[in-house]
Amino acid sequence: MGTLYQMDILQEILTSLRSEDRVMLVTIISTNGSTPASALSKMLVRERGKQWLGTVGGGCVEGDVLEQAIRLYAEGTAKILTFQLNETNIDQGLICGGSLDVLIEPLSKREIAVFQEMKSIRDDGDDCVLITFISAGGNIGGKYCVNMRWERKDGIMEWWRRTEGLRDNEVDLVFDAITGAVAKAHRRNETQRIALQGGELILEPVKGLPDLIIFGGGHVSKYISRAAAMTGFRVTVIDDRPEYANAERFPEAERTIAVDFLDALQRVEIKASTYIVIVTRGHRSDEEILSRVIGSAARYIGMIGSQRKVLTTYEHMVDHGVSVESLKRIHAPIGLEIGAATAEEIGISVVAQLIAVRRGGAEKQENKSDSMKKLIAQMTRI
Repeated sequence: MGTLYQMDILQEILTSLRSEDRVMLVTIISTNGSTPASALSKMLVRERGKQWLGTVGGGCVEGDVLEQAIRLYAEGTAKILTFQLNETNIDQGLICGGSLDVLIEPLSKREIAVFQEMKSIRDDGDDCVLITFISAGGNIGGKYCVNMRWERKDGIMEWWRRTEGLRDNEVDLVFDAITGAVAKAHRRNETQRIALQGGELILEPVKGLPDLIIFGGGHVSKYISRAAAMTGFRVTVIDDRPEYANAERFPEAERTIAVDFLDALQRVEIKASTYIVIVTRGHRSDEEILSRVIGSAARYIGMIGSQRKVLTTYEHMVDHGVSVESLKRIHAPIGLEIGAATAEEIGISVVAQLIAVRRGGAEKQENKSDSMKKLIAQMTRI
């Protein structure tokens, strides 16, 4: 099991609810303009406000949010508040000019089951959407977790019947709005809100934990693994040499596999949320692995190497029937162009590119040299 670098807010919620009757969860559900924290940022307030984890932006807003969370804790109710950030505080290094919509809600032991389900889905690398009903009086009417891999529309309908007690014809009308909003929340990775006569539905997307498979346990891989684990990737390191793929060398990795590279492909599951980095010690191994994974569902595939190596690899693969369109999804040479020279710098450039893809940036960073672009253009004309 790898070392946890990034705080796991879902695990912290579950741990807290096992020892406390009530905690308060703060979630930024939308932002506008310049804000100190992004939408979906969270803060968990424990022990009646004596302890909190996570952040929703620091000095500009966090003190006010904490004060409101303590007040709502005493009332046992939820509320959506808008904070206008029109203050400049140079001493604290904060210049805020936007606004935040913040959901502050109490969580009790009855929410343990739904948060366990969310964590299980997320840990499996799948996405889900959490639906929360807040009554007009601020009571949490119920929560439901939709697994986007196996969306259970009938489950949403049954949950809504239990939550609101609506008649069948009313359920059908609301159900259409809910399923559309679920799909939109997932597609856009942003919270959706549905106003109802008796309250409001909040639909929050939760992304599955991304798996990073690193082929090769050399020097560069050490820094890719460390930075990736620190930024929320679950790392698997594969090398055919036991001295290069072991827990002592990669303590932050979820697992290490010391077998032949191609055999290792039978031991890992490559899903749409999987990221693959190919950094073995030899061109032949890199090319063999690339040929096996290029047709997979992986979100990201990157290969290290000089421009000459990458060009040669592409030519070989085209000669063996790989389409030019398939090659266009490969990030090679790997990493963002930051002038990286050392193993540490290369590791940072690679993980920066992984983050750019994960956060919805350009799915393919344009970091190819003119010669690479020329080759692909030539291939296209073949």
